[in-house]
Amino acid sequence: MAAAPEPSNLFVLQKEELYDLNNSKSVEILKDKYGGLEGLAEKLKTSLVDGPPSSETQDGHADRKTHFGTNTYPQKPPTGFLKLFFEAFKDTTVIILTVAAVVSIGVGIAEAVMGEESSCEDTSFQLLSNFSECGQSLYESYDDMVHRYEVIEAEIAHLRELREAFIANNTGVPVPANLTNPNEYSKPGTYIEGIVIVFAVLIVAFVTAGNDYSKERQFRSLNDVKNDIRVKVVRGGDEHQVSTYEIVVGDIVVLESGDKIPADGIFIKGHGLAVDESVMTGEPDAIPKKEEAPFMLSGCQIVEGMGRMIVTTVGEMSEWGKIMKELSDDHDETPLQQKLATLAKNIGKAGFAVALLTLTALFILWGIGIANKTARNDVIDWACEIQSVVGFLIIAVTIVVVAVPEGLPLAVTISLAYSVRKMMKDNNLVRHLVACETMGGATNICSDKTGTLTENRMTVTEGWLAGNFYTSVPSTIKNDVDSKVLDYFINGIAVNSTASIGHDEVTKKPEFVGSKTECALLVLSEKLSYDYKKIRKDAIELQKVPFSSDRKRMSTIVQEGDKYVLYCKGASEMVLGLCNRMVNGAGEIGPLDASTVKELEAHIYRMADSGLRTLCLAYRENDSEDFGDDPESDMICLGIMGIQDPLRPEVPDAVERCKHAGIIVRMVTGDNILTAKSIARECGIFTDGGVAMTGPEFRVLSDEEKDKVLPKLQVLARSTPTDKLILVRRLRFLGEVVAVTGDGTNDAPALKEADVGMSMGISGTEVAKEASDVVIMDDNFSSIVKAVMWGRSVFDNVRRFLQFQLTINIVALAVAFVSALLGQGTPLNAVQLLWVNLIMDALAALALATEPPTADLLERKPYGRKEPLISPLMWRHIIAQAVLQLVAMFFILFGARNISFFIETEQNMNTSVFGPHHSCQTYQYTMVFNTFVFLQLFNEINARRINNEFNIFSGIHKNPFYLGVYAATSLLQVTKATGCIVVCTLDAHYCTGPFRPVWRHCSRDGTT
Repeated sequence: MAAAPEPSNLFVLQKEELYDLNNSKSVEILKDKYGGLEGLAEKLKTSLVDGPPSSETQDGHADRKTHFGTNTYPQKPPTGFLKLFFEAFKDTTVIILTVAAVVSIGVGIAEAVMGEESSCEDTSFQLLSNFSECGQSLYESYDDMVHRYEVIEAEIAHLRELREAFIANNTGVPVPANLTNPNEYSKPGTYIEGIVIVFAVLIVAFVTAGNDYSKERQFRSLNDVKNDIRVKVVRGGDEHQVSTYEIVVGDIVVLESGDKIPADGIFIKGHGLAVDESVMTGEPDAIPKKEEAPFMLSGCQIVEGMGRMIVTTVGEMSEWGKIMKELSDDHDETPLQQKLATLAKNIGKAGFAVALLTLTALFILWGIGIANKTARNDVIDWACEIQSVVGFLIIAVTIVVVAVPEGLPLAVTISLAYSVRKMMKDNNLVRHLVACETMGGATNICSDKTGTLTENRMTVTEGWLAGNFYTSVPSTIKNDVDSKVLDYFINGIAVNSTASIGHDEVTKKPEFVGSKTECALLVLSEKLSYDYKKIRKDAIELQKVPFSSDRKRMSTIVQEGDKYVLYCKGASEMVLGLCNRMVNGAGEIGPLDASTVKELEAHIYRMADSGLRTLCLAYRENDSEDFGDDPESDMICLGIMGIQDPLRPEVPDAVERCKHAGIIVRMVTGDNILTAKSIARECGIFTDGGVAMTGPEFRVLSDEEKDKVLPKLQVLARSTPTDKLILVRRLRFLGEVVAVTGDGTNDAPALKEADVGMSMGISGTEVAKEASDVVIMDDNFSSIVKAVMWGRSVFDNVRRFLQFQLTINIVALAVAFVSALLGQGTPLNAVQLLWVNLIMDALAALALATEPPTADLLERKPYGRKEPLISPLMWRHIIAQAVLQLVAMFFILFGARNISFFIETEQNMNTSVFGPHHSCQTYQYTMVFNTFVFLQLFNEINARRINNEFNIFSGIHKNPFYLGVYAATSLLQVTKATGCIVVCTLDAHYCTGPFRPVWRHCSRDGTT
């Protein structure tokens, strides 16, 4: 078997040649060098009518993709993890903290190398701390202080002898001289804290970089989905809808008003096709496309008409692809992120003030210690004093680090990214993050009818045709109606349409492409044994005016032999009003008198009242192509069809849930008011006492009259996009948060005006999708309700973390300041505060920001436009929890002196071989730290509920993120509290032996 030819030999043209052709925009080059459109199509091995051969679908057009490239665009390379890691060090407080830690390390190492006989344990401030026993006041008389100092010196000498004897007796090894220094055991503590601070900063930077890296990847994934639009193409003679990424050179693309051009190409044929090329050329006017100006640019919008083009360049070889190389995706902050960033700055300022006050208090105490030493003529070890000052600075900067709640914006980012990913599974493609949070506050939803409240599964069920009414279609139409009349009827369906019934390239199942209403008529033509594709192919189209929401009709002029025929179809009342004649079953044309009009209107009202969409089909013949200034006049009425579009079964329940959630649902549709009222009543939107009116009636009301009717307005029928825009503006003027749906190009202004614009993924044009914030992928109203749930969930998740974080800030700042002011030093040291900042900021944000939505979210009123971030109920929770925690912390610090646990601890430590500084204060501070952490761990459970719910454990098993983070932080803290490894590493000063009794008490207190 001969080897398959190389891809480069399959086509005579190279992609660079096609790029040059498109870039030149020269019709002469197209004709002279490539033989015009026919010659170009031949060289590309495609057909201007049928597209690429169907045989290529088996391998997915692999040869074309290999030779000409794929329709994907180059993206800016993602930021690497290392770069994000180093960017985390640009934060001012982190820089200050790192510098202070390095200075601390330098001083400590220098002191150790010099082998000085002094220890930084005996600095002025620490000596003052050791003068006081558990809970005893710091401020004593000078004589008492001198006496206690002499007692301590005697204890040190005695304990040194005990220590040397212990080491010698247990090891049999003589004690080195440098270990006989009673203070030597503490020398690692002079620099180990600085090392651990640097280590903790590295961990924080690592976590921050990891979060940013994950966030960027999620946004890239979102953009890939957002830019993946469906495009109508002709392949193998059939029309298909494919992903824009699957477009290949040689495809014949079918374009209509509102579509985005998916690749560069050349216009083949069309009717009134005009393109907005302002994004590429800056030209504000729409550019008509014709034989003299056929070149079409990717990324531009079709603003008028319809037509076909042949694809010449794709992906990075297209004009849009060249521009995409220079673009980067920047993500603006949402309003909620901006609010939280402002709140975080204000909290940071408060933290800075507390840090400054704490630093002032520590310097005052340090000054008192220096003064006392000077009064006693003691030798002052200035190296250790510098170490103390550096320690004070580290504490102050760390307080600022802890006070600044970096986790607040992080919580929003995590919650938004998590929600956006989950919303995709609920058929909500979020294009702008602001919509994700805004949907939670929606008070009004203005919804389309067709495809949103109904299934968009159209079927012709009833109809009037040529003087006969049929309760079942097609029934006996072929027997009752003259063949010539039936030909006009079917020709009007086939020619005056842009829809088609194709077959999936893989499954071969029928596939409706285009308007489902038109597809219902095409199905009817097939049931009547007509081949609409052949009729459409043989027709000589001269002009086509597409359907629009303003005109509510569509017309096509074709040449049939020596005469010209205009076919029109559209809203029954409007098209019927343009007719002055009718045809009967025998093919006789007669006047459309008042009695017949009244009879037809009765049929229309009866079908509409049954929930059927009605369409009137008419035609007009002329001897020339020129139908005058008003071609859609003096027409002949052919028939009126009733099309059933079943209500989605889940819609009534979804509407009822919206009512419980305090959201007003309004139907805004272009259908007949009777049809609209029938469907609205069926799904629960139109109720007793509600108002239903048409767009023209609403449009003429004054603003005051509109404002009076709006509270009861439930149905707006026969509305235009302008009516929808007026409705949205008035509702927003009254302070409502409005979500509105739209699918047409003319809906774009209303989608932009609304707080949340929601376009339809199936029936929506690309213009509507570009103007929207959310794309409803399945066109289903129940998906909109799910978007409301996710929006409320985002807001609640941020509030959960906010309540949790503010409690930590209040307690940590109060303990640090009050303890320093009252002479207890800083029970929460720098390393411990950084540890708290890590587990209670980044990790807690991950845990609390990923709570999934529950049905209970739709049982309360929307929070509206002006809802504060912190509700009064949240303030009550924050203050109550902070007071409770402060009582526990201050009791351990100041009121636990006579508790048996501490008395036993102090007695044990007085005989400890590890050194005299291991007093009960060490256990006291250890217990303060562990109690503080356990209080936060258990408050993290409380923070899951912010609206006074009784059961704080409800649904906790449904959030694996929460359970995983909570288990990890608890395990790490328990491991740390047992003291064998982590406590000794984090702070050598506090490594005092077995801590199991301490953490048992701490966990008990935290649980309580």
